[in-house]
Amino acid sequence: MKKKIVGLVSLSALAPLFAFAQVTNCGTGGNIEFILCKAGQLINSIIPVLISLGVVYFIWGVISYAIGKDEEAKKEGRGRIINGLIALLVIVSIWGLVGILQNATGVDQATSFQDVPCIAGPGSTC
Repeated sequence: MKKKIVGLVSLSALAPLFAFAQVTNCGTGGNIEFILCKAGQLINSIIPVLISLGVVYFIWGVISYAIGKDEEAKKEGRGRIINGLIALLVIVSIWGLVGILQNATGVDQATSFQDVPCIAGPGSTC
């Protein structure tokens, strides 16, 4: 039973990876815009998983702190809470730093990517 729960939690943590259906193109390599675009794509695909893991770790710390009987169990729970908050702070800070660098260098994800090919059909405008 415990293995099924661990498997289900692991699968749900990886679920955001399957939501990235549209592939964007960063253009040709060799310049700072290409590097920042690729870094942004990588971080934007990893961030939801890392934030999910950080929140789960934080909640695990809160639960272990709340149900801890002795001082040692509460100390471990408190440590997990602090580590979870630090992890979330680092993740969001790196995400923000890449966004600041993209804005400072003029890399705009909405306009720097090449257009995704479109197949005209009923109800679609290309």
